[in-house]
Amino acid sequence: MDDTGAKFLITELISHYGNCLDAGDFDAMEALFVEDAVFRVLPATGVPPLVGKRGIREAVERRWTLVHKEAQRRHVMSNIVVGPLSPDGRSASARTVLLVYEVGKAPGSQIHLHGMGVYDDSVVLEAGRWRFHERQLTLDRTDYFAPGWSSTR
Repeated sequence: MDDTGAKFLITELISHYGNCLDAGDFDAMEALFVEDAVFRVLPATGVPPLVGKRGIREAVERRWTLVHKEAQRRHVMSNIVVGPLSPDGRSASARTVLLVYEVGKAPGSQIHLHGMGVYDDSVVLEAGRWRFHERQLTLDRTDYFAPGWSSTR
């Protein structure tokens, strides 16, 4: 596969993550990660590093279930830049801007920007598919997830 094709598929991987998260499709989201993946949220938010694709899924699904009781969120992945592929063509890095919009479930609720940040990803080609090996979300403000992932505010 050439660099252009790989970069397109990596961009789709990143977009697919946001779509899976918004739809609550955690089986599909889990499949986007390698077995020993790591997901970090910075700066310190009370969220420890999430380890393993199952651990990532469980933590994100708990958070989604809590939030989804009160509101609908949309995770917009934009300004995706995929770095050069490794010499063997089996790994790469990527950087993505994240915008999270939220609207309460009550009629007439206003849409607002809930959070912003940047993902720095390490992706690998595994069994013919690009998957996340490491994801680091650096938030623009620490209060988006305070305290930790145990509240919706």
